[in-house]
Amino acid sequence: MLTFEFSVNVLILLGIIAVSGFAGFSLRSRQLAKSKLKLAKAENEMISSHAEILELQKEYMTMELKLRGIKDPVIVMRNPLHNESNEKLPDGALRKRCSRKTLRQPAAKGIS
Repeated sequence: MLTFEFSVNVLILLGIIAVSGFAGFSLRSRQLAKSKLKLAKAENEMISSHAEILELQKEYMTMELKLRGIKDPVIVMRNPLHNESNEKLPDGALRKRCSRKTLRQPAAKGIS
């Protein structure tokens, strides 16, 4: 039967374990730092967007209060049928007749 003999130095084994533990700890701490940085960035973005929304809401409320102060917000416009000047409006029937003629033109012969 074949046997392999190893001689393991305990100090080297402890050194390897310590170096691997330190490497794992440093990698994990770097990952945690990156995730905390991303979380802080997202929180700052949310805070700024909420501040912007609150500012827009404040502007909206001030404009609404101004509109409540106005007694009659409707603007009266002149009626075009009761125009003060004696301007004659164009005849709509003529326009209808012209458009009908263009629609009823015969199709060109020889084109299939």
